[in-house]
Amino acid sequence: SAESHPVFNVSWYEAEAYCEWMSKQTGKKFRLPTEAEREYACRAGTTTPFNTGENLTTEQANYNGKYPYNNNPKGVFRENTVPVNSFAPNALGLYNMHGNLWEWCSDWFGETYYDECKANGTVTNPAGPATGSGRVLRGGSWGRSAEHCRSAIRYDGDPNQRYSFVGFRLVFDP
Repeated sequence: SAESHPVFNVSWYEAEAYCEWMSKQTGKKFRLPTEAEREYACRAGTTTPFNTGENLTTEQANYNGKYPYNNNPKGVFRENTVPVNSFAPNALGLYNMHGNLWEWCSDWFGETYYDECKANGTVTNPAGPATGSGRVLRGGSWGRSAEHCRSAIRYDGDPNQRYSFVGFRLVFDP
C-alpha cells in the first residue's frame, strides 16, 4: 500500500518544517541527519562501497538494475519506489540506506568539504560548510545506477525544489 512507501516530492525546507512539526507534536527533538551521520548510519560499520559488501544487487536495494556496479550482473528496474521494508535492514537495523530515494541531509553541500576536513584533521563527525547554495543528498534512488547508491556518494539539490526521487529520514535527537 502507499502508506508503506517513503514520502517524496518534498523540498528541503518542507522536510525541515516537518521535523519542527513532529518535534512540537511529540515533545521530542526530531531533525534531518547531518551528512556525516547519514554516511555512518548507511555504512553500519563497513568500509566497503556498500553496507552489503563490494556489490549491491536489486535483491538488496531498489535502484536501476540496468546499471549494476563494477560490471556485475544486471538486475531489475522497478521504475518507482518500493515499500520501506522491501529489503533486509543493515547491521544497525536501518532500511533502504541504499537506493529507493535520495535523502535530504541538514548540511550545505561543499564540493571539496571532505578533502578540506582531512587536510585540517577534522575526520570525526564534521559539521558541514557554514553556507552554500545546495543541500546534501545521500543514498541514491530507484532511477539511478548502483554506483550512485554507494555509501560515500554525495550530491546536492536546490533546497527550494521538490524532486520525485528525493525524500527524507528523521533523526531522533534524545
